[in-house]
Amino acid sequence: MSEKLVTVLMLSSIFVRGEMYKEGQEVQVNEREAKELINRGVATDERDIKVKEDITVPIEKMKKDELIEYAKSQGIDVPGEATKADIITLINKEGEE
Repeated sequence: MSEKLVTVLMLSSIFVRGEMYKEGQEVQVNEREAKELINRGVATDERDIKVKEDITVPIEKMKKDELIEYAKSQGIDVPGEATKADIITLINKEGEE
């Protein structure tokens, strides 16, 4: 019999089963793990969410790892040796096309 999975929204960054999840990410866990995360105050069941604000941060204020994550989410390939300035340039070029 397979376990029922529950989707929870992370309220803070935390490791779950050895993988790092950041605030705002959704994670599928079994019911026992979901209850534990919710009771610890680090996650919430989606049904508990009333309003989720969309917080926009200018790319110039993002950290390099945040820029890389954002670029990848936009389908932009980031070379391994790219600097923060290089990544910002790549993102801006993509926005112009």
